[in-house]
Amino acid sequence: MTTTRRLIRICRSRGMLIWPARKAFALFLIATVAGCATQQPDERLHSTLWVQTSAEYAVATRQVFRMARDQIARDLATTASSRPLAVIVDVDQTILDNSGQTARSIIAETGFRPTDWTEWVNEASAPAVPGALEYLNYLAGKGVVVFYVTNRSAEKEPATRRNLELLGFPLDPDRDVIMTRLEQPDWTRDKTSRRQWLAARFEVLQVLGDELSDFISLPPGTDAETRVQMAESQSEKWGRQWFMLPNPIYGSWERALTPDGSSIYDSPMEQKIRSLKTQ
Repeated sequence: MTTTRRLIRICRSRGMLIWPARKAFALFLIATVAGCATQQPDERLHSTLWVQTSAEYAVATRQVFRMARDQIARDLATTASSRPLAVIVDVDQTILDNSGQTARSIIAETGFRPTDWTEWVNEASAPAVPGALEYLNYLAGKGVVVFYVTNRSAEKEPATRRNLELLGFPLDPDRDVIMTRLEQPDWTRDKTSRRQWLAARFEVLQVLGDELSDFISLPPGTDAETRVQMAESQSEKWGRQWFMLPNPIYGSWERALTPDGSSIYDSPMEQKIRSLKTQ
C-alpha cells in the first residue's frame, strides 16, 4: 500500500472526508492527509461519551447514592452522638458533572488548560451528577450538615456556590460548608487536614467522592499497585461509611501509571499499552 493510500485510510477511520486522489491533487492530498495523520486523538473521548450518553453511567451514580441513603437511614436510627451530624462530599464528578468542559477541550483539540477550567467554573453551569441532588437534600431534611470538600481553589468558591445554589443543593445558611483548597493555609491539595478538621467538630457519618484521595492520603508518587492495596486495606468502610462514584475520565488512578505522575490521556499509546494486564 502506498503512503498516500495508507494516510487516506487513517483519516477516513477518524471520520474525515477525503477527496479522491488524482495526479493534479497529489501534492495537496499528501500534505493534507499527512497533517491529519499526525493529529493525536484525545484519549478522553470514549470515557466522556460514556459519562454523557450511556444509561449505565446514570444507573451507576444513582445506585451509589441510593446505597448511601439506605445506609444513612440505618445510621440515623442508631446513632446517639451528642455532636452534630455531617456528611462530606467532593464536588467535581461527585455531585457536579464537568464532562461538558472536557467535551469542549476535546472538540477544540486543546487538552486541559487552567484558563478554560476557570472559565467553566465561572459559568456556574455544570449539571448535577444523577442522583446527587435527591440524596443531599434528603440529608438536609434529616438535619445532617453537608460539607463540600473540594480542591477547587479558594477564589473559585463564589462561582462554585452559585452553581450549587442554582441547582438547589443544600447550603447551611449558618456556616461556610464549602471547603476549598488553600482557604486556610494548611488546607492543601491533600484533603486530610480538612477531613480531620471536620471530624474534630462533627460526627461524620459518610464520605463520598470519585477518587481514592477523597478518602485517604496518597503520598506523592504512589503507584497503581500501592493504590489498590491501600483501597483494599479499608475494605470494611466501602459501602458503609465511604461511597465511590465512577469517574473514568481523569484522576490520580491515571497519573499513577506514569513515572512523572502526569495525566495518561495524552501519553504515547505505547506507554498505555504497557500498563494493560492480559490475565
